[in-house]
Amino acid sequence: MDPKQHARLTRIASTIAAGLAGLGCAAAIAQTTATPDTQAAPAAQSMPAAPAMPATSASPAGGQGVPPGMTQIQPPKDPLVERREARQKAAAEYKAKKKAAKGEYKGEVGAAKQERKVENKAADTTAKEEMAAPKQ
Repeated sequence: MDPKQHARLTRIASTIAAGLAGLGCAAAIAQTTATPDTQAAPAAQSMPAAPAMPATSASPAGGQGVPPGMTQIQPPKDPLVERREARQKAAAEYKAKKKAAKGEYKGEVGAAKQERKVENKAADTTAKEEMAAPKQ
């Protein structure tokens, strides 16, 4: 086995293990409650069925919110994903600047062409007048 391939396999295995450990931690944190209120649960079961949240609450449009007592967490972004998103954003900004600069350049070139046309027409008319004028 090539020594480089062995190092590559070790790196891949350690990356996978770290990712799984991170997901395990995230899952464990997501399942913990924000306020341990274990004695209120039996009392809530004996109460008549009532909506947990009022109908006019400001919940997201998706309708799936976090149940009361649970904490919403965001999993950490992979550095590669962050880098890819940053590159996409930079590429989009570059394309926008390039498009604007190209439009401005084309406008300037069009104006210069128009000026040259006017100057050439003026030069043609003066040349025709000189040729048509009788020589003395």
